[in-house]
Amino acid sequence: MKKYLLAALAFLTIGTSQAQEKWSLEQCIDYALKNNITLKSSELNTQTQEVRHQMARNQRLPDLNGSASQNLSFGQSMNNQGVYENKNSQSYSGGLSSSINLFSGFQVRNSITAQEFTLKASLEELKKARENLSVSIASGYLQILYNKELYLIAQDQVKLSETQLTRYESLATHGKIPTGQVYEAKAQLAKDKLNATESLSNLQLSLLDLSQLLDLKEWQGFDIVEPSIDMTSLSLMISPANEVFDYAVGNKSTVKASEYRLKSSEKNLEVSKGAYYPRLSLGASYSNGYYPDLKNTDNTRMSLADQMNINSRTAIGLNLSIPIFNRFDTKNNIKLSKIEVENARLELDNTRKTLYKEIQQAWFNAKTASEKYEASAETVLNSEEAYRFAEEKFNNGRSTIYEFNQAKMNLASAKSNQLQAKYNYLFSVKILDFYKGESLHL
Repeated sequence: MKKYLLAALAFLTIGTSQAQEKWSLEQCIDYALKNNITLKSSELNTQTQEVRHQMARNQRLPDLNGSASQNLSFGQSMNNQGVYENKNSQSYSGGLSSSINLFSGFQVRNSITAQEFTLKASLEELKKARENLSVSIASGYLQILYNKELYLIAQDQVKLSETQLTRYESLATHGKIPTGQVYEAKAQLAKDKLNATESLSNLQLSLLDLSQLLDLKEWQGFDIVEPSIDMTSLSLMISPANEVFDYAVGNKSTVKASEYRLKSSEKNLEVSKGAYYPRLSLGASYSNGYYPDLKNTDNTRMSLADQMNINSRTAIGLNLSIPIFNRFDTKNNIKLSKIEVENARLELDNTRKTLYKEIQQAWFNAKTASEKYEASAETVLNSEEAYRFAEEKFNNGRSTIYEFNQAKMNLASAKSNQLQAKYNYLFSVKILDFYKGESLHL
């Protein structure tokens, strides 16, 4: 009884969901790209890299610093004329200073370029995250379609068993078959209803999985559009593996991200080498001060305006720094940078090889799924003929109920295998489309 209550609740949930708007694959993907939390985190990482790139560019700008101080002196102290006096005094001073880098072994330029390549790699990785999310949604979407069709097959089996039970009860009433066969038909009907309940449960779970992937707050009313799929045209869409790879290796984000990472590491190596060069900078400063006890020649306190005129100091100069010995830091940093370049180059090679393997596997899966689908279609036709023959024999009393149920089960199994082959075939073709840069749609 508990199983039937659960089944009734599930039926009610399905009926409620059908009354609401159904989601297409394109709607699911668009919604996820805007709301998925993991994707939002990837977008924040890209924004962080944009800031770092801007920080590197700002290294070309001069800096500007201000300073202010108040000094109290007790006993002997120097006045503004450089003469020491034996008295307590106080003074106030302030100033501005600025410097700009003129040459540093091209480190600023190479650092900007390295950050630019890193930013491009981050953008490609964000694109890759979006593509992976789209593929995951397409997979979940197809799983729901597969479970929907399995559920329909299970319902058909229940209807067949109900028809069979009704016929058996009529025959038993007229004494044409033993009562035991009625119970056997009831047992088969109960088994088919259980299978239908399990199929419905799997359908509900797949709807839940996709709704969670979309980060929906409520999933009970969630359902998807069931598109019309032309299976006959799919075989025309399977491109040769080498053709798909030639496009993907030059355009897919996973490869381009690795290429940009390599270029960034090469520029960072140039930054490390730049530490061998001298550094030249231009600096300028302005300062002024006020001494409350400073007096004029007539022994009157000097005003702030007069002190600002005589106490101001302006300076400008070039600063040259020549590296001589820094505990081999530059030499070791260059070694580390070279290791990073080799790692990035190995990562790029591995990315290309992995991509080629994935495309080969996707192409093989598509071809295999195509052959399985064609074979399963023929199996379904033969199973339908076998079922009709078994039904005719059973109705004429020339076979047992076990033989008839076996033919019915074989037909259901053949249809299930055909559905599995169908959606494996469809998903494999869509994966090849993904590698070719085409949008995922049904």
